[in-house]
Amino acid sequence: MSATSTNVHVLAIDYHGFGTSTRWPSEAGLLTNTLTLVKFAMDTAGIPPERIVVFAQSMGTAVAISLTHHLASQPTPIAFAGVVLVAPFADVESLTRKYKVTRTLPLLPPLAVFPPLMTLLNGFILTKFPSKEKPAALVHWLDSIKVNNKLQNYDITLIYAEDDYDIPWSHSDILFWHTVNAASGSISYMTFEELEHVKAKEKTALGAGGCEMECKGMNGIIRE
Repeated sequence: MSATSTNVHVLAIDYHGFGTSTRWPSEAGLLTNTLTLVKFAMDTAGIPPERIVVFAQSMGTAVAISLTHHLASQPTPIAFAGVVLVAPFADVESLTRKYKVTRTLPLLPPLAVFPPLMTLLNGFILTKFPSKEKPAALVHWLDSIKVNNKLQNYDITLIYAEDDYDIPWSHSDILFWHTVNAASGSISYMTFEELEHVKAKEKTALGAGGCEMECKGMNGIIRE
């Protein structure tokens, strides 16, 4: 962030249940918080959505996905210039299934060999954040409409680190797979393994920066 620019501002908010914010944290509450922030940016600060890039990391990616999906689903759809998700996760249930405390101590993985028990425990998870379904629904919808005569309705980027021990990089692969298959202009439906095979052949090497794979939908781009 440039410290010399007079046009750079920082606005911080507390999610429900965090900091000085009241109430209990929930999926609906976090969506309300982010909608309030975006409404301020667009209505008060006067920044149009085509100049806004939603950037989120870790838990924030679930909130960002919920936000973009909600706004794009309105009677008058709102689509941002881009969405960047760093270390996203597919959903809370699959994340906790393999989560390790301090990267070494398995929390629930030992119970994964007992599916009925895992199903029972998952029933107690109130905040599920089904993130893998929402980007797919978002892309499928935005591929079928025009938003303010824009040439491109979405630009989604997934970023991960292979040595991320909190959120395994496989979650990004799962999100990418679901989203690419939902894009109207992409190649026909592929299984997860088939897409991984395509990525192995077509990805662009970035040296120490890893690699990049890009797929185009009817009205946008998805990259990982």
